[in-house]
Amino acid sequence: MSGVEALAVIGIIANVAGIVDFASKVLGRIKEASDDVHDVPKAFRDVQSTLPLLANTLNQIKRQIDSGALDEEACQVLKPVLQTCLSRSSELQEILDKCNPKDGSSRFRRAWKAVMSLRQDKKVEEISEAIHKSISMLTCHHHIAAPATNTLGSLSTVVAALSLEDQKHFKTYSMIPVQWAEDFTGREEEINALSSKFSHSEKHVRVAVVGLGGIGKTRLVRQYVEQYKDSDTSVFWIHAGTAERMRSGSRDIAKKVGAQGCDDSNTDILVVLKKWFENEDSGKWLLIYDNVDDIDLMYDEHRGGLATHLPRSNHGSIILTTRNRQIGVKFAKSNLITLSDLTQAQSISLMAMKLRNETTESRPALSKLAEALGGIPLALVQATSFIEENHSTPDRYLELYDANESSKIDLLSQDFEDDTRDPELKNPIAITWIVTFEHIKNHQPLAADTLCLMSMFDAQAVPESLVSEPAKGRSTSVSPIDMERALGVLQAYSLITPRYNTCASHEKARRSFDIHRLVRLVTRNWLVMCSTYDHWVSKAINMISARYDEVCELPRSEQFQGLSELDAHALILLSSPPVLIQDNDDMSVPTVFLGQTLQNDHASENAICPTCTANVLGSSIDVQNTMSGGLRNVRKAAAICAFALGPEHITTLRYQCVEAEYLWKFNYYVESEVLHRQILASYTSKLGPKHRQTLQITSYLAQTMTDQGKNNGAESLLLQVIETCTEEYGEEDRLTIRAKRGLVDNMISQGRMDEADVMIDRISPLHCSGDDKLKLTWLYRKRGRYTEAETLCLSLLDDFQGKDYGLGLVYDTLADIYKIQGLNIKAERFERQALACEQEMYGEFSINALLGSIQLARILSRQARYDEAEALLSDVTELLKQRESEVSSLALYARFHLAWVWLNQGRTELSIQEALEIIKLTAKAQGAQSREYIERVENLRSLWGINLDGTEFNASDIADEITQPE
Repeated sequence: MSGVEALAVIGIIANVAGIVDFASKVLGRIKEASDDVHDVPKAFRDVQSTLPLLANTLNQIKRQIDSGALDEEACQVLKPVLQTCLSRSSELQEILDKCNPKDGSSRFRRAWKAVMSLRQDKKVEEISEAIHKSISMLTCHHHIAAPATNTLGSLSTVVAALSLEDQKHFKTYSMIPVQWAEDFTGREEEINALSSKFSHSEKHVRVAVVGLGGIGKTRLVRQYVEQYKDSDTSVFWIHAGTAERMRSGSRDIAKKVGAQGCDDSNTDILVVLKKWFENEDSGKWLLIYDNVDDIDLMYDEHRGGLATHLPRSNHGSIILTTRNRQIGVKFAKSNLITLSDLTQAQSISLMAMKLRNETTESRPALSKLAEALGGIPLALVQATSFIEENHSTPDRYLELYDANESSKIDLLSQDFEDDTRDPELKNPIAITWIVTFEHIKNHQPLAADTLCLMSMFDAQAVPESLVSEPAKGRSTSVSPIDMERALGVLQAYSLITPRYNTCASHEKARRSFDIHRLVRLVTRNWLVMCSTYDHWVSKAINMISARYDEVCELPRSEQFQGLSELDAHALILLSSPPVLIQDNDDMSVPTVFLGQTLQNDHASENAICPTCTANVLGSSIDVQNTMSGGLRNVRKAAAICAFALGPEHITTLRYQCVEAEYLWKFNYYVESEVLHRQILASYTSKLGPKHRQTLQITSYLAQTMTDQGKNNGAESLLLQVIETCTEEYGEEDRLTIRAKRGLVDNMISQGRMDEADVMIDRISPLHCSGDDKLKLTWLYRKRGRYTEAETLCLSLLDDFQGKDYGLGLVYDTLADIYKIQGLNIKAERFERQALACEQEMYGEFSINALLGSIQLARILSRQARYDEAEALLSDVTELLKQRESEVSSLALYARFHLAWVWLNQGRTELSIQEALEIIKLTAKAQGAQSREYIERVENLRSLWGINLDGTEFNASDIADEITQPE
């Protein structure tokens, strides 16, 4: 017969038959190549026996088609099954092609191809099972020779079910920042052990790879997971050295896979990712947590207890690498793979592979070198890199090693001992590194300088811009080509490892470098012994200070990402002994700044510059994401500048301005007013009463006074500013507009609403910047002019769209406008959008995000969703207790609303007790005339029905008299 369906079926059969023939030949070649390595895996043997059965079945079907025994309808039914055969056979062909040892391949390549066949075992097993199912369906064809309707219908149903089952494929991902190395050698036993532990794909498996730093844990796991390439198993890699990096890596994965809730700041990103992994729709996965070395971080609930957020599912497994065996035991129980030193033979093999001119004559020297270097892979690679780079020999390397052995051991043994190793043992890594450092210093000074500079920062993800771009930290600029060569030298010695930021939010991957923690430690100790440590602290401070200046010149929407990349390194640098300022009240200036003579406000090139140090402190004020931490940093900056430059210096005043603004932002109005008055006096004397900065400080002072209820004094200052700004800079100048806006706020505080409306109408939105327009909407809202507020705010969505900065504030303002009108569902939608923006820009647990969570809880409360609001507020207050003082404005704000939620839940006595305590703390922190205190007293009267007259109240007595509000 020659029907269309029959011809299609014959074509499919021909394609499958060709693949079967190819596969049979390749399987034979794999078996031959495997004789010297391992037996052919069971799945390969199974599929090898299945292929002839498939070929025979296909031949029978073709003969029946040729004879006319199968009509068009039967061919149409069989066609999906044959297409499944073709699809699965094609997958098998792709796998076998990778494992096929070519003629003339080296012994290593043949062995590696054979090992690759071992790693495809699970995938081949799945293909074999699918082909078996298809054969079972195809063998039903003899029932269709004289087909009956019910037979074809039954067969069609089964075929459809098989087709649906076969088509159920999950999207796979590969997020592995570490590169695979083709010249990897050794560790066959450990790789086979990993394969064995994951051989049962139907259950959840946890394995810990444990060993000394530099022993090759990360590299081993990376080589192992290469087998999952092009498989149906997703592989995810998270650097878990700190809680921040673990959350950052989890956030990148959650965004990549589109996990539900990944943009919801109300939910912990670890919880979001755990839920996604445990959902069957995530498909098969393997998750690697690399460098988990802090046991408290994993298992201490007070430090986060991150282990509770690790996913557990029968369709996924986890590998964890750690230097700490205790973590490995807690995580994987007895399921540990412990990496020890390479054997003598493995060490020689590794070095021989790295050395291009290795000969039989060099084997004795390699043997001695392997013994001397302790079989540590990192040390072996460093030694061979040194030999290759300098056209040296193993004998010459040993000569250098022996000449410096006693001095180098005496110098470094006590400074970088690892308490997980026998203290009696010498550390051969240190000896190798010192030899390498000195050679690089003598022959590649730029590379040595780069390593020294890098050792001043955090060990992970040092941005390339911190070490490679010209800045005040270098006396001369460096060409990009020279810097690339220097970085290449450091990579060749395995002293640093590149990584690329692959987060979806970045259009272009940005390079950063990891420096092994032991390399960093040895380098810093080497600098101490060379008496150059302070010199490199100075270089690093100058470099990061210059980077902060550059980032601050970027558009606001781009600043946060740049600042977040620098902040972790600033924190490490500022904890260095020469510049460390203890957290005490006197803010003592480090002794390194004593007796310095500054030129153009900066220290000499070889001295640690106080101005640059202050700049790093002032620029990284939010690095700890706490009000107290930020305030401490900016106070330290101001103290250093006051000492080095003088209390009246413009730079000192600038940091004091930031400090005063910080105090005002967190409602410390009394302290803010005092500092603003000091700054105003200095600016008036130094710059004159009509200078822009003087007028701006005057406006800030007036705002602080308004917030304390000192309305008359504030109004007088604002009228002076408006008059002077109008005369000097014009009515449409930004300073003039801001002063008018402050006057409106002051009038509203005094209840002079008609006058406030007149002043509002004198502020034209056309002459306002985006920020000023946003603040104008708040004045409209305060006056009940909601339509104007909404219209202006909606227009700002277009202005801020696509920008991280500002968009969250617009969403939050819209939410507030709708909330005050009782449009709570609409308000909730915009508040959640605001939260997403704040979390994306500032971090999940930042002050901005926590404030957004409180606002969302208020909206939920208005919808009588008290349990949701309580859960959200309880989490926020608990977190703030750990990070802020009890009188922190944000903590009091969250607690006061939580008390109101308790009242609505019927927990009256507890609610009253909490509300009264918060009002007392508000009076203590902000004063009895402050806006917050007055508003909370009024809320106590209107919501709780309690009038404060100066007497002490007993919460239980009040609870008996109060009625529950509806």
